[in-house]
Amino acid sequence: MKFLLFILVCSLSSIILAQDVKTVSIASGEYPPWTSKDYKDQGFVNHVISEAFRRQSYQVSFIYLAWARSIKEAEKGRFHAASYWACSPERKQSFFCSEPLHTEAYVFFHLKTTQFSGWNTLDDLKGYKIGVTRGYTYTKAFWDSHKNKELDLIVNTTDEISMKMLLKGRLNLMIVSSITGLMILNEKFDPVIAQSVTYNSKPLVNNPAHLLFPKSHTDTKLLLTIFNKGLQSMKDDGTFEKHLDMLITGYYKKVAK
Repeated sequence: MKFLLFILVCSLSSIILAQDVKTVSIASGEYPPWTSKDYKDQGFVNHVISEAFRRQSYQVSFIYLAWARSIKEAEKGRFHAASYWACSPERKQSFFCSEPLHTEAYVFFHLKTTQFSGWNTLDDLKGYKIGVTRGYTYTKAFWDSHKNKELDLIVNTTDEISMKMLLKGRLNLMIVSSITGLMILNEKFDPVIAQSVTYNSKPLVNNPAHLLFPKSHTDTKLLLTIFNKGLQSMKDDGTFEKHLDMLITGYYKKVAK
């Protein structure tokens, strides 16, 4: 009898614990090694997000969409959050921004044979066909130069498409974070082809990245507080720094299927 009572108590405890673990749905997109459904732990950023919520007894479900669509769907409140974005003044109108997850340097990649000695102002980029990705932030001045037809930007849906166009000579430059650009070259192309590409070290922008919580969702302020608390605990105990080391040493790679 005591044994049966013990089993019953254990079963009830398991049910209660299972109910205590809530699920957060987050819209994301493909941007390896930062975010990707095909990479270890879904990439560095999404790994950090999952761990921060796990410490607060929440689990995360990432739904991968095209970047422009992912933030629109999140803005409507169809997801608890959007991973991951710069906290621009425009986005602050519809979202609350988490504490920074990391900072990315967006640089210009080009073929070594391209005559590109560098740049100081946006005027120095005139005359080049530049590959960019739809939905990315970059800078307002950069996008405004495109709207005013001062810069020739070729807008693609992914960085990989821009890289392919660059290698085929259909672009002069493409802008992408240095780590992502190098990973695309190393994973998608023959080493000989990859070695034909280089990048200019001067960044267009260093963008702090955040998890965005839509103001339209009823649970937003609670989840924002919970996430920031979990993220801070990772920074306090050294786990966040450990994840950064894993990023640098190549832990976040595509998982073989």
